Amino acid sequence: MTNPSLTRHELQLDVLERDVHLGNRAATALLRSEFALAINASQFSRLSRGEIAVDVRSREIPQDGVSRYLVALVLEERTPQMTHEQVGELVRREFQRALNASYFLRISAADLRATLVSRAPALAAVALPG
Repeated sequence: MTNPSLTRHELQLDVLERDVHLGNRAATALLRSEFALAINASQFSRLSRGEIAVDVRSREIPQDGVSRYLVALVLEERTPQMTHEQVGELVRREFQRALNASYFLRISAADLRATLVSRAPALAAVALPG
């Protein structure tokens, strides 16, 4: 069943990886794990009223040592009237807050850069954790 209040946030994460020898499968699994730990500790709570579904969609390495991930977050926005720019800034702040709390350190050797690429209603049925 589709929830009309769910929004899909497509993010681009640029990460200076701690272990440059990880393959795509291991690296995306590690990123998913870091998201799960951060979300379980109420990181990203300023974005969502409830559960957050995470889909690490792809990983590429456009330059040596820096990996680019495309990640989709499906959530019920806490403040849906925010503009794209305001949500993008909130995403950056939430990632910084998570990094300050020592999340994502198993994958990232330094700060990671999070960019909101798109934001739209989640039209497909999504199974939220729980």
